[in-house]
Amino acid sequence: MKNAKRLVVSLAGMAALALAGCMFIPAAPTGSIEGFVVDHGSGEPVVGAVVLAYPEGGDVPLYTVGSAYYGPVATTDASGHYKLTVPEGIYTVRAEKDGQAVSIIQGVVVGSTAKLDIIQKPVFNPGWPLEPPEVEVTIEGNPVEPGDRIELDAAALADGLDFRVDASGPNDINLIYAALGKTPGAGWLTAPREVFGSTYTSGDATLDPANYGVEGWTTFEVVVYDMNENRVHLIFHVYIPEAAGPPSIGAPTGLTALAVTLGKKVSFYGEPLTVPSGAGELEIHAAPEGGNLYVELTWDASPDDASITGYRIYRKLAGEADFELIGTVAAAGDPTASYTFRDSSSRLAVGVEATYQVRAYQGSTESAAVEASTTPLDVWDVRLLEPADGATGVSLTPTFRWQPTKVVGNDQYYVWVLWDLALGAGYYLATDFLNETQFDYTDLGIVADPYEYLQPHRVYQWYIGEAVAYDDFANPTAISIAVNDVSWLTGNPHMPLPATDLFTFTTGDW
Repeated sequence: MKNAKRLVVSLAGMAALALAGCMFIPAAPTGSIEGFVVDHGSGEPVVGAVVLAYPEGGDVPLYTVGSAYYGPVATTDASGHYKLTVPEGIYTVRAEKDGQAVSIIQGVVVGSTAKLDIIQKPVFNPGWPLEPPEVEVTIEGNPVEPGDRIELDAAALADGLDFRVDASGPNDINLIYAALGKTPGAGWLTAPREVFGSTYTSGDATLDPANYGVEGWTTFEVVVYDMNENRVHLIFHVYIPEAAGPPSIGAPTGLTALAVTLGKKVSFYGEPLTVPSGAGELEIHAAPEGGNLYVELTWDASPDDASITGYRIYRKLAGEADFELIGTVAAAGDPTASYTFRDSSSRLAVGVEATYQVRAYQGSTESAAVEASTTPLDVWDVRLLEPADGATGVSLTPTFRWQPTKVVGNDQYYVWVLWDLALGAGYYLATDFLNETQFDYTDLGIVADPYEYLQPHRVYQWYIGEAVAYDDFANPTAISIAVNDVSWLTGNPHMPLPATDLFTFTTGDW
């Protein structure tokens, strides 16, 4: 009995040593997985999410070791960032948090550092299961496992890349996405991609690698959402035969980079907003719900556009030594074409300069780079001051005053809106308030006619219908939209960025 007790104590001591990093721990960590957890692409950080990694094909561990030496578990910080230290291998990474659906990524290959951003959406119904779907994938008729390397030749790709995705789980399947060279999702950020809605299977499907502008080793990625927003992301590595590159390729031209900061949660919408600038109207496409920052690149085609594979987009953030390849765009086959690419990386940050290069390429031949930089602006909002909300006896020729919550950029543009609530219509709309925070009704120049005054004992509502900050109104490379709610004027049916304050006041006597 004493011997048994001594054995138990000995085993307990050995377990303690193991947990302390002294036994049964790999001799040295050889890599890491790090990135950000966000609630949507280009979205807000998910703070306090628990992120863990375990070998691909293994079971979710019942317990994990967390120490300075070996730490396959992390909790996201205030920016949504996490870092896991792991031995070399292929991993599944899982993110969990109360109130959020579960997100897993399979096939994460770790050599040195693997950068992995994770989308973890708010759960749709807390009473529904929080277990992501099981997903099976075939490529060219062969079952494949996450992390596999699949070399495809020209014969196999003669009719495109054939694939099939089958998903099952405790919840119905909502969406199945697939793409080459990128993580597929909503079309606003990730087009082109293959999408299948409200189905358990893609069926036998085909995609054309030429539409994705990729060559050589790249990724084939599948994302599946169930109806409770549980998410599975599978990563495979495929080889697309490279074309023979010409001796040289003409560079693209006219690259512009515009950082767009959105100050409120918005959703996708079909038509773009436009905001004014000294360089003309800027067409802005909103980010997904929760989104608040992205960079939109535009450029004109290479003179060799008709014969090349596509364009490679590189980015370098302030403080980084080298440019990093972040995406590809397929060539349109038209030297007069224009292109757009949206960078919604979680690594973008307010006040951190991002420099981009775009190069035309085919095979191993790349053109010279065209380069542009932008520094994203901070979020901001507008507060109304006068006439105050609920004020009575207000002058029939009042002064309207407002102020920004913080001064963002070098220029701020406002649209002022006044509603006559008795008529149910806009009474007056004044535009072109650039760097002004006050409007005197007498400035309308109509006060000589008392019938153009505000009416006595009438209830009015006023607000700022548009508020946009610019790094330079005349030639913007970064804007921050606090309010864009003048759709009734522009004919745009959407109101993605409403005003925070809507003040109501009542006028006095003549």
